[in-house]
Amino acid sequence: MLITRPMSSAPLEIEGIRICIMRDPRIYNRRLREFEREYGRPMYDLSLKALAPSTDLKNGFKRKVISWEEYVPKFGREVLRKQKELIAFLAQVAMSQNITLLCGEKTPDRCHRRLVAEECKKYQPRLEVIIQ
Repeated sequence: MLITRPMSSAPLEIEGIRICIMRDPRIYNRRLREFEREYGRPMYDLSLKALAPSTDLKNGFKRKVISWEEYVPKFGREVLRKQKELIAFLAQVAMSQNITLLCGEKTPDRCHRRLVAEECKKYQPRLEVIIQ
């Protein structure tokens, strides 16, 4: 199973390996320590920056220089196409072990973690995907 969730969300038992797909998770430094004290585990188990948008792409979207409709194909060219092998590997692992993709967005509607999860589904059509 592949799950997507906001980075600082409380861990769920079904999450399995929590993978941060943000370029710079240091913005959570203080929350990282609080999270570990509160839940007795790190906020994430692994960081895969290769699945994060470039700083320029992220900032362009955040500052409303580019729309979501422009962001999606740019993210596809910048990340999804270049990281096909990594995405296929994640999808394969998620068929036998739960994986949770984490990023900073509170909702998945305009979030790259959803785009990565949808791409994983293309490699493993029977993969159960939960987008939160």
